[in-house]
Amino acid sequence: MLAALAPEPAFEIPVERGSWASHGISAFPLPAPMRLILTSLDGSLLDMESNSYGAARQALAALERRSIPLVLYSLRTRAQLEHVRQQLRLEHPFICEDGSALYVPEHYFPAGILDEQWQYQPPYYVRALGLPYSRLRSILQQVRQESNLDLVGFGDWTASELAAATGIPVEEAERAQQREYSEIFSYSGNPETLREAFAHQESNLTQHLLQLRQLNLSSPPQKWYLTGWTQPAMTTEPGFLPGERAVRLLLGCYQRHLGTVKALGIGCSPADAAFLRWMERKVVLPSPIADSLWSEAEPQWQLAQLPGPEGWNEVVLMWLEETDHGDDE
Repeated sequence: MLAALAPEPAFEIPVERGSWASHGISAFPLPAPMRLILTSLDGSLLDMESNSYGAARQALAALERRSIPLVLYSLRTRAQLEHVRQQLRLEHPFICEDGSALYVPEHYFPAGILDEQWQYQPPYYVRALGLPYSRLRSILQQVRQESNLDLVGFGDWTASELAAATGIPVEEAERAQQREYSEIFSYSGNPETLREAFAHQESNLTQHLLQLRQLNLSSPPQKWYLTGWTQPAMTTEPGFLPGERAVRLLLGCYQRHLGTVKALGIGCSPADAAFLRWMERKVVLPSPIADSLWSEAEPQWQLAQLPGPEGWNEVVLMWLEETDHGDDE
């Protein structure tokens, strides 16, 4: 369940140092200071209805000319993000399933940046932080049986059934079903009953905590997003979101490699708070799902004038104009 936003932290973050690393040259040049954009997809870079990024083409081309890393943060699966990255011709790291796993392309960072906790899974180095999908499916089944709740997860359908139920193409349904650290399920009953059932299951876990997020989707029945996290990924800090750990790990890698990072974050939903709070510039795009995020934002956060990829395009171009000339304001 999403907690309130914590007070703004200092931008300099603790980094985790290690000696083990990937090999090869950096995938980007050495700007000083380095610029970086971290963004969500749905309702931000991608239009919520058409799933198109067409209105952001100008800004995307400007980032490519400057070799500025564009890092995607999403509730989507790795397969879904790989499809988007291929369309956008991106070769930078990405964070999937609400911060459950961080993927860095091989040969991206030089030796000494990644430590032994990263697993080499060609063509990536992976830092897995979430509970495996098989374990989440087991927990879902236990809730069904013990609480007698009607829960239907993505893993219970064929790709054709999921496509018909959600209105997405079969190919996208197949990518959405390639889940590794999260499950989406439908439930039409009392939300508090559901939360109590999962809280009971969480009490049986010794090293993991569960996070249950209600998705803002218009089509009934109501969809829920389930993830699980190891205890070290969670803290007692008020308002801490599990996905923040992946963001901090990635920023630490960039900082160790190139020093100061000038980062722009663009989001539009409560889940995006996990990365926005760690950005130097924080911009929220207006949308119905942005209300709860913006209402709790700190004074330093900015609200864009336009929604979706149109607003994303305008925000990025303005930021580039400012930072191209070294203007931090």
